[in-house]
Amino acid sequence: VAELAGSYRFLRRLENRLQERNDEQTHDLPRDETGRARLALAMGMPDWPALATVIAQHRDRVSSHFRALVFAPAAPTEGEAGRALVSLLEDQVDVARRSELLRVAGLAEAEAVSARLELLRDSAYYRRLDDTGRRRLHTLLPSLLQSLAGRGAEALALGRLLHVLESIGGRTVYLSLLNENAVARRRLVELCAQSQFLTDQIASFPLLLDELLDERLFESTPTRAEFEHDLRVRMAGAGVDDPEHQVELLRQFQRAAVFRVAVPDLTGRLPLMKVSDRLTDIAELIVGEALDLSWQQIVARHGVPQYGPDEAHLAGAGVIVVAYGKFGGIELGYGSDLDLVFLHDSSGDVQHTTGPKPVDNGVFFLRLVQRLVHVLAVHTAAGRLYEVDTRLRPSGKGGLLVQSIEGFGDYQRAEAWTWEHQALLRARVVAGPAALRDRFESLRRDVLRHAVRRATLRDDVRTMRERMRAELSRSGPGQFDLKQDPGGITDVEFLAQYWTLLWSERYEELVTYSDNIRQLESLASADLVPQSTVDVLTAAYRAYRQRMHHLSLDAADNVVPAEEFAETRAAVTAIWTATMEG
Repeated sequence: VAELAGSYRFLRRLENRLQERNDEQTHDLPRDETGRARLALAMGMPDWPALATVIAQHRDRVSSHFRALVFAPAAPTEGEAGRALVSLLEDQVDVARRSELLRVAGLAEAEAVSARLELLRDSAYYRRLDDTGRRRLHTLLPSLLQSLAGRGAEALALGRLLHVLESIGGRTVYLSLLNENAVARRRLVELCAQSQFLTDQIASFPLLLDELLDERLFESTPTRAEFEHDLRVRMAGAGVDDPEHQVELLRQFQRAAVFRVAVPDLTGRLPLMKVSDRLTDIAELIVGEALDLSWQQIVARHGVPQYGPDEAHLAGAGVIVVAYGKFGGIELGYGSDLDLVFLHDSSGDVQHTTGPKPVDNGVFFLRLVQRLVHVLAVHTAAGRLYEVDTRLRPSGKGGLLVQSIEGFGDYQRAEAWTWEHQALLRARVVAGPAALRDRFESLRRDVLRHAVRRATLRDDVRTMRERMRAELSRSGPGQFDLKQDPGGITDVEFLAQYWTLLWSERYEELVTYSDNIRQLESLASADLVPQSTVDVLTAAYRAYRQRMHHLSLDAADNVVPAEEFAETRAAVTAIWTATMEG
């Protein structure tokens, strides 16, 4: 993989230099001496013979890997029954004969599996395959079916496997990969038999089949350090002059990293809180990389933003990305969006950039953030990175997309509603310079300790909660909305936020953490809320989140039968009533 990645980067850069020469879409190497000399110089080579040698080396390397993968001999099918399965999709094999062959091969659901294979034979996918593709599919199916035999739910698992194969479409080199690599084939069968979610991940991004070759996927759980290394290696091949490729590499990193979290999650090797930690790590790394890329692009156009009292006393301005909600609270799920707020530190009488096309710093930071949001939310061939929500900024949709940290502090102290202070409890910086990060955290602590309207705090929290229940609950008769109904997860969150804001002026340590569990534990440690009460709430919070996590994997709403969690719900409701209505 490393060799192919290196060759890809070299050939992609060569393509860019070719097309830059006359600003045209061409892939032909120059034939004239002047053109060859210019291209060699652009590629950092002393002359054309040196460049031609390197090009030949990369071409030979790619060709070697291609031949080894595509034209290697087919893997043998096990046993006489397995060899008979090669004919399953041939026209002369009727339903009865196919079912018999499947029974002999050990499949308990022979008739159901046979019916699924009949659908495959009649599908548009199968009709579109050329002779090579059909031959590869006919070779692969027996080994897949033999791996399914005796697993249970064979027809369901086969349907998922075929969903992956159909998503591959005409890229039948992946069929060759599975034919030639028994480990990858076995792991694909295991994942598809176990999880629809993992099946959908692979089907939507077949490059994940390459991840099945990585031993770490099944033998260890991922770490942030491993993700950092992977991102660094991938982005090393992204030229500053190819922003589309940069975004594509970010999306490929995200897909692979999330897959490496989902496999140990759904195989029971990674607990929910660690799943959220790792998904949050992935998002932080991507936001940080996207900010760096966006900064480089805008600085190249306008120069570095500077500010100060006059032209003789200027300092460089910076920007931070503040995460709110689940991102800020380190509770991201697989489909979570990112709640983001953007702040800069530019101030003074002089605020402009230093480049050949200088602009006011306000314009610079607006273009920077617009570019950053575009990188995170744009659709690419590998999909979108994240949905981005910027409505939690001061004044919501009517406010500035990016504003000064001074203005943000003034708003939070003088104009912010109680619910905005609740939201600020969950806020933390995820990207930007260290000094500005520290400045935000100091401001956050000061606001949460000294700007909260405690005289009306309980009424404000209770009123907002009642409004949310009325407007957002999705439950019907006999149902329980895990998030919005009385006794649900939002009640736990609001209790933690109410108590924290109520006591934060006297106990500064309460505003240290942005996640609900540690906020509740801090309240118990300070002897402000009984430990027994905190134990009930944290246990309920974890149980609700676990259930919501499983529902999200099935793309289901956060609604369960009313009898589920009945005792837990009653206990949380009792604490809410005693606190908010007592």
